[in-house]
Amino acid sequence: MRITFKFSSYLLVIMLAAACSPSSKEKSEATDTTQTVKAEPVIEKKPETVTTETSTATAEGFDSATLPVSSQTLGAFPYVSLIDGYEKMTKQNMGGNSSIERVKDVAFDQYEFFDGSKLIAIEGRLSTIHAMGKGASAFQVFKTYESLITGLGGVKVWQGKGIAMIDKKIKYEDPRHRAKYNMLNEEQMGIYVVKTADKEVWLEAYKAYGDEENYWLTVMERKALPMKASVLPAEQMKKELDANGHVALYINFDTDKASIKPESQAAVEQVVKLLKANPDLKLTVEGHTDNAGKPDYNLKLSDNRAKAVVATLTTQGIENNRLKAIGLGQTKPIADNTTEEGKSKNRRVELVRMP
Repeated sequence: MRITFKFSSYLLVIMLAAACSPSSKEKSEATDTTQTVKAEPVIEKKPETVTTETSTATAEGFDSATLPVSSQTLGAFPYVSLIDGYEKMTKQNMGGNSSIERVKDVAFDQYEFFDGSKLIAIEGRLSTIHAMGKGASAFQVFKTYESLITGLGGVKVWQGKGIAMIDKKIKYEDPRHRAKYNMLNEEQMGIYVVKTADKEVWLEAYKAYGDEENYWLTVMERKALPMKASVLPAEQMKKELDANGHVALYINFDTDKASIKPESQAAVEQVVKLLKANPDLKLTVEGHTDNAGKPDYNLKLSDNRAKAVVATLTTQGIENNRLKAIGLGQTKPIADNTTEEGKSKNRRVELVRMP
């Protein structure tokens, strides 16, 4: 009886344990449930990053007609300042840096902006500054001006590397400080624009190849030509030639080119009228520039412009032996080159009576 009782007791304990333990299937399900919970990823919100190429433009490019009109007050031109710790490059602090030739502040000019698909040529008041300093990464430069313009109610047009232009086989007509050493593919730019009821302001922040921590800042306020070249009548030209031996004409050319702008054709026509009315008159056509840029470059540019005037006159029936073209560059200023008004007077074509 004792043996039977013990065996029965053991059997009872085993049966109770089996009844209380989960089945193998239940064990598996419990284990699987635990593993699924642990494997569920914890998604952390990462900070936004700026891609190498971003744009508000469509496939056809940016359309300024779609710009929102901001009610913000922009202040005085050029509307934005340099990043803290940076200063404008000048002749006094440039340390022999040749890029000073590309620094500009002019009443009227043309500048090309890349919108991710095409170049947009804007005309108006222009300021181009070479900002010297340390500490600002390219990302900080672009983000700073994007924040400034969007804070004023404007938009980012495009931001990225110049390789996008190369891929689309697009070249600047007038690169200026851009595409240095044929390294456009490595250069970076950010283009922004803001429009108010009476202004449209474009801004380009640019990191040129080899610029290290410096950057370029170009601001263009879209404007119509402030004043067209006044047309001096042929009769008045003759009076000044008789009295002084020379007369100054203000013929407009495309920036850094010898192409005569359409609005200056009327002035050329008056020279044709002068020469046809005075068949014995022979003229030297002198080209003059201001002092922006290298002297050798200005000499060549002024010579090409004088030749362009002569070529235009000969196509309108004036004999070539009555004309001579010469470029004098910046060597004979008639006004102060430190002011925009003075520079405008120095950029001229002079007709000089030949003996």
